[in-house]
Amino acid sequence: MKQGVKWPTFPYEEYRTRIERAKQCLARHKLDAMLLFSPTNWWYYGGFTDAAQMHNDVWRSCLIVCQEREPVAVVHAAFQWCTATMSYVEDVRVWSESDHFMVQMFPKSFYDLFFDTLKDLGLTNKRLGIETGPDIDTYLSFDEYEMIKQTLTDATIVGADKAIWDQRMIKTPFEQALIREGARRACECVRAAYQTIRPGVNEMDVHRAFWKKAVELDMVEAPYHGTWLCFSSNKNEVMGVDRWITGPVDRIIQEGDQGLCDCGPTYKGYQLDFQRTFYVGNPPENMVRYHDIATEAHLETIATMKPGVRMCDLFHTSLDALRKRDYEYPHIISFIGHQEGLSNHEPPWVTAKEETPLQPGMVVAIEIGAFDPDREVFGGMPEDIILITEDGHENLTANLRHGLWVVR
Repeated sequence: MKQGVKWPTFPYEEYRTRIERAKQCLARHKLDAMLLFSPTNWWYYGGFTDAAQMHNDVWRSCLIVCQEREPVAVVHAAFQWCTATMSYVEDVRVWSESDHFMVQMFPKSFYDLFFDTLKDLGLTNKRLGIETGPDIDTYLSFDEYEMIKQTLTDATIVGADKAIWDQRMIKTPFEQALIREGARRACECVRAAYQTIRPGVNEMDVHRAFWKKAVELDMVEAPYHGTWLCFSSNKNEVMGVDRWITGPVDRIIQEGDQGLCDCGPTYKGYQLDFQRTFYVGNPPENMVRYHDIATEAHLETIATMKPGVRMCDLFHTSLDALRKRDYEYPHIISFIGHQEGLSNHEPPWVTAKEETPLQPGMVVAIEIGAFDPDREVFGGMPEDIILITEDGHENLTANLRHGLWVVR
């Protein structure tokens, strides 16, 4: 085991599990290695990341995960401390453009060191995967991607995303425990925020209450901070009751306002995404009706979740559950759920055509809405985080009640 790892991201046994599973995934997808430029994947496979999120080529780095040998990190000198004290990757090759005495001994060019490393590893004529899909943030630019392909003329460069998600969509027991605890704490954050909602309160103060609780519960220490959203609106405002995916604004909450919270904080790198709806004052009958329809259809769909059930089955089950309650409208978005993990939206998505079956270890967010066609009231769109178990499921956000949160 590598010496000097004082603050590891995860235990050494977890690291070994991930690397061995990665080698198996590479073999299944006929890849000799993956060239990973996404800090999220450095975090997952190597236990280090760019905590400052420096999105440019000045600090270019790459983690090389191989089928036949241990991982190799080619990193800028700025990352040598975190790779030394947080990561179990033993083969770390450092570069720096600076002549400063602290780093002047390193190679001056990332790409010179990167291509020399691939040659040293015997990978310049192999089948190499690189992050190319829409579901992974990578710092690599289009120009650099083309340059890599043009330089490695004897190699076959293909997308690595299928291999990555083949592994990352099944959470290890270690990950499951983190997400379970994170969901518990995230529910406390929402509860603390919702308890501040009342007429006369600034919407910004609701967000402050949420993040104050998140700080108390150690939910802002991770490199990937969550993005909790909570809007308030009413039928008389621009766009009426539908003020979705907006940040907090300097708005005074008033009686008759309605809205919901979405997404959530982050716990040790794992992002959490779930929703609950509120109403300020005595909710009209149609608000309660649409919220009840959404909640009942939502919970009925979740009740069917177990290994072997396909994503598309869940989608059609949700439509049947809505129709059963005399709600004949299609879903407002093309999916009713998605995976969660190091990102709050991960594939595969729960759509009408996605045939991927549920498997133990998946963490799936399910969100089903029923909305007022006259747009007089919002309705509801509850969302929960569901862990698929060996014989069923566990609702990780069930301790935050599903009923309409009414503020009187």
